[in-house]
Amino acid sequence: MKLDIIKSKGLDIEWRITVPSRDLSPKFEEEYSNLSKNVKLPGFRPGKVPLKIVKQKYAQNVTQKILDEVINFSLRKTAAEKKIQPSIQPKVKVEKYEEGGDLIFSAVFQIMPEVPDIDLKNIKVEKSELLIDEKDTDKTLQELAKNHERFEPLKKKRKSKKGDLILFDFEGKINNKEFKGSRGKDETVVLGSKKYIPGYEEQMENLEIGQESELNVVFPDDYREKNLANKKAMFKIKIKDIQERVKDVAVDDKLAKELGEQTLVSLKEKVKEKMINDFNKFSVLKMRRELTDIILNKLTFDVPSGMIADEKVFLNNQNKNQEKKLSNDEIEKMSKRRVKLGLILNSIGKKNNIEINDKDLTKAVVNEAQKYPGDEKKVVDFYKQNPNMMENLRGIAFEEKVMDFLVNCVSKKIKKSTFDELFKSDKLKSEKELVKKKTKEK
Repeated sequence: MKLDIIKSKGLDIEWRITVPSRDLSPKFEEEYSNLSKNVKLPGFRPGKVPLKIVKQKYAQNVTQKILDEVINFSLRKTAAEKKIQPSIQPKVKVEKYEEGGDLIFSAVFQIMPEVPDIDLKNIKVEKSELLIDEKDTDKTLQELAKNHERFEPLKKKRKSKKGDLILFDFEGKINNKEFKGSRGKDETVVLGSKKYIPGYEEQMENLEIGQESELNVVFPDDYREKNLANKKAMFKIKIKDIQERVKDVAVDDKLAKELGEQTLVSLKEKVKEKMINDFNKFSVLKMRRELTDIILNKLTFDVPSGMIADEKVFLNNQNKNQEKKLSNDEIEKMSKRRVKLGLILNSIGKKNNIEINDKDLTKAVVNEAQKYPGDEKKVVDFYKQNPNMMENLRGIAFEEKVMDFLVNCVSKKIKKSTFDELFKSDKLKSEKELVKKKTKEK
């Protein structure tokens, strides 16, 4: 094998590789020999097909297979000898090949850059610790009371409306036939909760206790019972009771018990515990982002443009499905940042022998599954059945583990903060907006 280096500038590499016919011929002979032993063709007994006929019929497929194998092997061998690692798949062009002759091909690619070392001990980040204020605890308890659903019998007889708790019986049919789950007794629903399929709860409004009614609905196309999807159904219902929501729920032992605690004191402790856990989660997130910015600014090296281009394609595809679209400039900056950070984390992980074990991968799958309440098993099964996606998740888990390592290594400056003070950090800008949005929805 002969190597001609056409270009070697920065990260950009172009090679021309010549593989002599003496290295190719034995591979072709072995492949044709194996085929002739196993191929079945009309008019010939198994294993007795003449080699000439095998070559005529399978020459194109065999040539493609052998050339692919030789090219891939040659590139891997040469890269290993040169102690370089391509950052993306090389672009290969066969420049010359005729049967029985030499193979000449070119390969254009970019190599992985050398990432400089960084002294983590000289980096200091701010670690926020929760300064618990009784006002914050009381505010959280008031929010719990405000959002708590407690119902009481109607003070004055009236028809049902959105927000009421309804006790009812139902009997459903599709084409005048009952189906699985078509009957129910003493069922409850809060009108407007979207517990039932579209149109069901809306038709339960403006009814009285003891009243019977017919509801006409269509099962959605993504209904969990596939045999019912897109089918029209008629439900006969009887309203047995209507209760209205208590407007001003007091913060007391009764509220605590309805929320699963024995007393208001134990509820307060649970609230504080959750506040601390939530605060710590955001505090770590802020630390990680601050540390990430510091490392990105401290380390300077060439980033492969091909990797950035691939990342831009990925982000643009994601952007198509986003409600709030990113601009081209935002995608450009994000691509460069993500690729550079990925290279840094990969380098630090390798230098510190950080590896992903089965426990780490299981944790990553569980974390991913928890993002889809009710469909956790489907998510777990999806990753089990898709090795490529599992490998992607392994990469994410690796970067998470490296980030944890980095946070543990750097120095910290402790700062006592309230939630409001923590969210003043520009590192939590997106989370602050999300909290605001959720608060408005409530």
